[in-house]
Amino acid sequence: MQKEHIESLQKNYVKLVKETPTDAVVDHLYQNGILTDELREEILQNSNIYSKTRQLISTLQRRGPMAFECFCTALVDEGKSSLVQLLKESTIESEVSKDRVMIPIGGDIFVVVNEWDDKVLIHIRKYEKNSADTYVPTKKGIALRLNQWQLLEMYVNEIDAAIGQMIDDVTGVPEMTFHLGKGVYVSVNKTYPTVDVRQRWKIPDSNKIVSTKKGISLTYDKWEALKGTFPDVRESVPELETTTPCILSEDHQNQEGMLRCSNCNPFAEPL
Repeated sequence: MQKEHIESLQKNYVKLVKETPTDAVVDHLYQNGILTDELREEILQNSNIYSKTRQLISTLQRRGPMAFECFCTALVDEGKSSLVQLLKESTIESEVSKDRVMIPIGGDIFVVVNEWDDKVLIHIRKYEKNSADTYVPTKKGIALRLNQWQLLEMYVNEIDAAIGQMIDDVTGVPEMTFHLGKGVYVSVNKTYPTVDVRQRWKIPDSNKIVSTKKGISLTYDKWEALKGTFPDVRESVPELETTTPCILSEDHQNQEGMLRCSNCNPFAEPL
């Protein structure tokens, strides 16, 4: 059983002992091969229902990677969906707790650093509280690679200048954009008083590039709060010190190098 599943069982131990319909769950686990004949008999021979459940929970933790999901299925079949919800929420909370840092910037939006598939990602993401009063991530937001975050830092003064120009309407330009790489853009426009960080996508067989749902819009006060997270993010991500945006690399000091780069020029036709 995975560590986060064991932690979920432990966190909800008291409630599970009180509310699990142990006999029926044991039969379900036996039918699905999670429990052997011997283990089933050992659990059911306890005369006290609470002792049965305690032994079941202890045994489950040694019964392989499918034991947790099979246990949850058995609970749902026996009308205990509320227990399953608690177990699942605790698992999510365990995953969230692996974040290196989680910094609020207002309105339940956080800058979060975590690791995924051996890569360090920096999220700007909306969170919401679950029934256990724990913050969990939503799909509203974007995950930046380290070189994209570095470019965000580099463009801060230019983005601030663009905000001022949009407020004062001195350029007549409806929108100003800054490419962070791989089709992720920061945009500022005079229609909406926000700084938008969003993935864009090229429609196949056309030259039209459109915004996707993968991103987040920050009001100007949240943009200011985001800038304030830069020192804390750098402290929690030492890898930033050894990461260089490709636009600063030697082979990008000429136009051909940048045009050939799929990071800097993601929507271009191959040369």
